[in-house]
Amino acid sequence: MAIAKLVHANFKEAYCHHHGCSASGFERHLLLRIVPWPFRPLAALSFWVSPEIFASELEVIRNAAPARTGREVNAAAQDLVHLRFVEKSFRRSIGMRGRSEAVVETWNQVKATVDRPPNPDHPSIGFAEGASHLSAASRSSALGRNESALTLRTLRRIHQEVSSGKPIPEMLAAEGLTQDQLVRLLTQNLQAFDGFSALRDQLLARQALDTSPPPTRGMAQSIPLNRPSRSLS
Repeated sequence: MAIAKLVHANFKEAYCHHHGCSASGFERHLLLRIVPWPFRPLAALSFWVSPEIFASELEVIRNAAPARTGREVNAAAQDLVHLRFVEKSFRRSIGMRGRSEAVVETWNQVKATVDRPPNPDHPSIGFAEGASHLSAASRSSALGRNESALTLRTLRRIHQEVSSGKPIPEMLAAEGLTQDQLVRLLTQNLQAFDGFSALRDQLLARQALDTSPPPTRGMAQSIPLNRPSRSLS
């Protein structure tokens, strides 16, 4: 009697079954597998102290979790390629960072047991548009890191939405940012995208209008009022 092949719904489920880890431990387990092995003990300690030290890697892992195709996993892992060149931090300078190729390697280990769609050339899910979110405090901290993938993606999304006519207050509320925070992030990352400078100038002009003092009573009285003229009968 042939043994039925076990099929999993997505990458996360297949990975957890293959490595014997719980769903709640998936992020930590995969993080430590994609960091070069000499740094894994230090990475484990750093993760225990503050998981958001690895905010960019965790975002990639969360985006890859529901993947059903290699293309989807690659789409998520590409952020780690990008971070190799733009994100500046001590841990990255010494090599304690997640590797995109390691994410793909782990997918290749389990892909045979994933219920892949009949047409794998087309992604079945979207990435990087809020598929996973950090807590408000952690996300704010992660966004504070210059030129991180999370920061750049958020700023590009805000720029696109504002350019298409979405009100700035609505975007700020959706992203959990204040206007001052957004201006600061744009200033820190002006070189990353040409449109950031114009968006920052737009916000600064808006701030100037919001903070300009109202006319004093004396000034208001000095402004002539247009009254209808009386005709003499």
